[in-house]
Amino acid sequence: MRDESLIICESITKQYQSGGENVDALKGVDLEIASGEFVALMGPSGSGKSTLLTILGALNPPTKGILKIDQIDVYKLSTERRADFRATYMGFVFQQFQLIPYLTAVENVMLPLAITDKPGEEQLALAKQALDKVGLADKTHRLPNQLSGGEQERVAIARAIVNQPPLVLADEPTGSLDSNTSKEIMELFQELNREGLTIVMVTHNKENLDYTKRAIHIRDGAIEKGEG
Repeated sequence: MRDESLIICESITKQYQSGGENVDALKGVDLEIASGEFVALMGPSGSGKSTLLTILGALNPPTKGILKIDQIDVYKLSTERRADFRATYMGFVFQQFQLIPYLTAVENVMLPLAITDKPGEEQLALAKQALDKVGLADKTHRLPNQLSGGEQERVAIARAIVNQPPLVLADEPTGSLDSNTSKEIMELFQELNREGLTIVMVTHNKENLDYTKRAIHIRDGAIEKGEG
């Protein structure tokens, strides 16, 4: 076991029905990720890396196997408690940003705080603090369409970290950005990781590996030998 493992996957299998047949998206994945790691999940399209990320995100119950995060057996939690767990432990960053177009940057960042019991003033202060951390203190009242792609991604990252979770899951976060903007975003992730945030990122871009601490290669639903 890795020192201070935050994430432990034990024999994670995921099957889907396709044309009346069972298709194995994941085949007995064993994986440990330590607190404070920055891990890239890599593999060809259809390899199972995005499926694994959704399972790690407490969004997609495995067909078989156990997921423990901070020693909590995630899929033994009720649906409601699992939603609370996600809100407390995780932030999510998606390739398409998924910002609400009619909300300002700061209002988008405040969204994860809506289900907390924090008063409105504190929610606003935390959102502004998160935007400052990603370098957008001067863009708090801009709408998404008034921001560049890189700035929209920074808003998405601020939204992911506003609850100060120990874990951020990112799915192709630089997939729709040009190379210079991608570099800036990866430097931001690297800085957040240096501050103690654990990051698990799906990526196709090998250049992004320069910023991570470890790469896990997945092929045909399994982690390649010698990794995990």
